[in-house]
Amino acid sequence: MIISTAFASSLFAQQIKYCQMIGKEVKDIVKLYGKPVHQDLSNPDMKCVFYQTKTSRTTFIAGKEGVYQIQADLSYDTEKEAFKSIDRFLGDCGSQSYQIDTLSIGNYNIKAPGVRMSLNLFQNTYLKKFEVKFKAEKSETK
Repeated sequence: MIISTAFASSLFAQQIKYCQMIGKEVKDIVKLYGKPVHQDLSNPDMKCVFYQTKTSRTTFIAGKEGVYQIQADLSYDTEKEAFKSIDRFLGDCGSQSYQIDTLSIGNYNIKAPGVRMSLNLFQNTYLKKFEVKFKAEKSETK
């Protein structure tokens, strides 16, 4: 339990690094993060690479010009753990002068040069977990 929570927290902290993968090739993703649990490279316009642990799922979507979208779903046992990770991530964003727009508690839009991100926290009452949905997309704004 402690190991999986620590891994999810460190994985969430890596979201800033994930954003730096926008525009990179799939081979760069695999080189950095290791062998994915699944990958679909059959369509050059939409290559998908999937990573999964007990507490997270991450998908990198790439086209001919590199990665253009990243999605991550992170699961936490408590709301406190989820907010702690969100706070750490937003702190990292702030330290890099990213623009953070708070839509509501647990819901944020973040802009960085060439990337726009969204972060949403919700309670999964069925699984009795708190889930954070993260999405980063290539953006034309610099």
